Amino acid sequence: MQGHSLWDKIPQSKSDSFKADIKEGKVPELPYFIVDQNEAKTKIKTKIDDIKKGRFQTSIITANYGNGKTNILKYLSLYYRSNDDIQVLYYRADADNYDIILNLLRIIEDNYTNYIVESVQALVGEQFEHASLANNYKDNFGAIEQYTNKLFSSSNSLSEIKNLFYLGTGRLNSKRYFDKHDLRQLKDYERREILVLFLNILSQTGRFIIFCIDEVEKIREKSKIRFSHFLTSLRELIDLSNKVKGHYLILAMTDSTDSNIIQITNEALYTRIYQHIIPINPISEKKDKIELIEYLKEIFDSNESTDDVLKKLSKETDAISNRLLIQRISDILFGKTEKKTLETELRENSLLEIFSNTKKDLDINVEAFKNLHRKFFDPLEYYLESFNIKIEEFTSQLRYYYNYETDTLCYFIFNNDLTVIDSEIQKIMSCTEYLNLDKKIDFKNISLFVPASMELNYSYLEKYSFFDSFKLSIIDVENFEDLFTLLELYRQHFEHQIKLKPIIENYTNSSL
Repeated sequence: MQGHSLWDKIPQSKSDSFKADIKEGKVPELPYFIVDQNEAKTKIKTKIDDIKKGRFQTSIITANYGNGKTNILKYLSLYYRSNDDIQVLYYRADADNYDIILNLLRIIEDNYTNYIVESVQALVGEQFEHASLANNYKDNFGAIEQYTNKLFSSSNSLSEIKNLFYLGTGRLNSKRYFDKHDLRQLKDYERREILVLFLNILSQTGRFIIFCIDEVEKIREKSKIRFSHFLTSLRELIDLSNKVKGHYLILAMTDSTDSNIIQITNEALYTRIYQHIIPINPISEKKDKIELIEYLKEIFDSNESTDDVLKKLSKETDAISNRLLIQRISDILFGKTEKKTLETELRENSLLEIFSNTKKDLDINVEAFKNLHRKFFDPLEYYLESFNIKIEEFTSQLRYYYNYETDTLCYFIFNNDLTVIDSEIQKIMSCTEYLNLDKKIDFKNISLFVPASMELNYSYLEKYSFFDSFKLSIIDVENFEDLFTLLELYRQHFEHQIKLKPIIENYTNSSL
């Protein structure tokens, strides 16, 4: 971005959605400023500075949930949005496409098909020595010599080059397509060399990619075997790094369970990558907190004294994540009192032991957390009816109810994968249409209850014009199992209901 150095604060328009995201500690769709994390910023910048003259590079960003790994990736995407030479391609990890090499080939196909096809034709016209793009067919690259020569044949039309490109990415993969071009069918393991070839075509023509793959932990959550395969494919890619000119892969993963998971799963990869693992830590230094406070004051046009905000932070328990720190500073700027953690509230009300025992019993004896999305609404209905709250269409199948008291459609999403949002929006629209047309209810408020780990934000939902007619609230639920346990505890123990009600309200931001 002209006029700004990497990691400088990028000017932004202070939209309502952006302010709402910042206020709640969410990662906005377009982050503009990274506070602290100097080590991470230095290491990433050094690699980007070498992207055009060095080999293929890799970094792994690790952080506990809420500390801002996604923020860094989105900042890079914004910073390079209008750059002709370097493009940032941000993707979330695909648990069903867990071979990193095949994943990168798909990303190249999604973004550079026409560019590579035209580049190949141009290089042929220049009589470029294309063997150099495939390591001069040395080592394992001999397996793709026939394919590469066919790709760069002077007799190819643009449509023929495109079909050959698709043979390389795997989009066209049946034997008859290869037979049509008089080629041996490529094996999956040979697509490692094909990736090198395509990346070198891009760099030869002055295009360089920063691949940002976020939420790698989702692969491990799906299957430990898949995660092991992912790491093996990453090791294979790193072993080919010196055959690729330029480009940069940044992987980001939540590392809240075991900081040594990569080493435990794949020691061979760890020995290659450990120096390139970049941790993102909670903001703890006074100067960094001051910088964050000043930034938030600027966002919210606040005249609050920075020293006063800092003093209030100092008197309180340290935030356990940068997301919570942003939330707390925002609350102070808006005059809100500190929100206690669930554990603190339970302990102060002498309910921690019974809560723990109830949760354990629900899990072990009745397997309540299996298919939680179906079982959740039974204790929730009891909870709401205990206050004589009038509700409409309480259904666990559709996961919503309408609250007459607050004129709000409350909709619940239990899946923490952001990719489900498109389909969920369609369901919400159907619920809305039913309430409007069949029930003649003209409401103005929608509350979305989602897992906090989904990191859904208002900026992301701006693209859905459907929400323009409503006042939207995103309610982050830290743990639906904990909320379910609270509701069951409320139903099972009448004697504790007076204490549990404010705890449940605090846990859901008084939005049920």
